[in-house]
Amino acid sequence: MRGLATSGVVAALALCVGLAASPAQALALRAFVSGTGSDAAGCGSRTAPCRSFQFVHHNVVAAGGEIDVLDSAGYGPISITKSLSIVNDGAGTAGVATPSGGVGIAINASVADRVFLKGLTIEGFGTGSNGILLSSGGTLTVVNCVARHFTANGILVAPASGVANVAISDTIASENGNSGIFFNPPAGGTAKGAISRTIANGNGNVGIFLNAASTATVVDSIATNDAFGFATEPSAVMRLGRSVASGNSTGVFVGSPVFTYGDNKIDGNINDFSGVATSLPNR
Repeated sequence: MRGLATSGVVAALALCVGLAASPAQALALRAFVSGTGSDAAGCGSRTAPCRSFQFVHHNVVAAGGEIDVLDSAGYGPISITKSLSIVNDGAGTAGVATPSGGVGIAINASVADRVFLKGLTIEGFGTGSNGILLSSGGTLTVVNCVARHFTANGILVAPASGVANVAISDTIASENGNSGIFFNPPAGGTAKGAISRTIANGNGNVGIFLNAASTATVVDSIATNDAFGFATEPSAVMRLGRSVASGNSTGVFVGSPVFTYGDNKIDGNINDFSGVATSLPNR
């Protein structure tokens, strides 16, 4: 009996040690969301998708991983604190509905982190403050997205420190109270960007606006029905090529250097230019 009891204790201890040594469930590098999914333990596979971006960010996908959209639905606002891709590659509308006074996609990541957003419709309903807000992060890429109806900005790039590198393409920023796209880093931060094939329409202040320590090249883009189509303020630098400003109160506002390659269409505004842009040769 004593031998059996001792053996049972040893077996129990071995089991406990084995359980203690078992690793925690690993986070995935890819997870799926669907309008018919459920935010529950074990979700994230194609056959058992999750329901919201935020649940997947917190519980399912690892840093550097990807959230893939399976079908048309609203997937809620998200706060991103790590490298992450969110991809809707033709599944329909992947909506990000923003609460009153809130931010649709808030990025508070490290300077080494990379965020990639594709195919998202970020909606402010006239009460959300900003569609995409980068407060910290190393790289942000926005492809084929819509940011509209915000009281402030469709896309605001405002890194508190370090350098944020931003690429925006095939995107619409429309009917926002301040600017469609606004690079506005506070003291200590820098924003660098490339904006291509992008439309800024019907924004209350500026379509595409660079301020403070920010630099961007804007090509093949349109600013229309804004108060100012393209604008810079002190310390910013814009390079503008193959782009159109038309139907604005002011087409281009030059508050700090705007370099033009001489192939833009700046016409049909109440005032085409405020200030003088510097021409660069095509070569």
